Amino acid sequence: MITTKQLIGAAALGLATFVTSSLNAQEIANASSSGLIGKRYAGADFLITDSRDLADNSYGGSLVFNQPVSEVVDLTGSYSYDQMNGQAIDLTRNVLEVGAIYYSQLEGYKPFMSASLGYAWDKWEFPAPLQGDNDEGFLYSIGLGVEVPLSDKTAAVGEVSYQDGMDSGEEDSWGLEVGLNHWITEKVALKASVYVVEDDAVSFRLGARFAF
Repeated sequence: MITTKQLIGAAALGLATFVTSSLNAQEIANASSSGLIGKRYAGADFLITDSRDLADNSYGGSLVFNQPVSEVVDLTGSYSYDQMNGQAIDLTRNVLEVGAIYYSQLEGYKPFMSASLGYAWDKWEFPAPLQGDNDEGFLYSIGLGVEVPLSDKTAAVGEVSYQDGMDSGEEDSWGLEVGLNHWITEKVALKASVYVVEDDAVSFRLGARFAF
């Protein structure tokens, strides 16, 4: 049986080959894209996470920002909040991250590499008489992906990423995200995505992006 981790590994190999060959091509197009990479925007997401058999579902949201600083580099920032209320445990999680995306453009496709550094603080609450606990610390992530235009208003994106904590109880994990964005006006886009973390959890995101 093929596990989720093996599937993510295969996707990572394929994306690495595509990104490497495309970046070496040194072909940067000036044409506008229907995607989000290379555009300045702010946005917000609502998310639901299915932790499968590990815990109850959790709900949260995020604020995101993207600022191009050159023809091939975007700077990113985000804040996310996640709340899980279970029968045996309650968890509140906050994450603040900054990062960068380095990308190329080849016939409309945008292969990219991403990296981010963040700080997370978690609050755990247990039923009495157990005591609650807090965990906080820095984390980082790196990723490989590609953005593919589907029409003049719609684009798809796929990314394989690795995340780990630096000085906290954060466990390392591989993830695969597949998303779709559609511009309903010249300045407003809707985005939906699914993010799979190995065999542990699946997150569903729905949000909007506002270009300015």
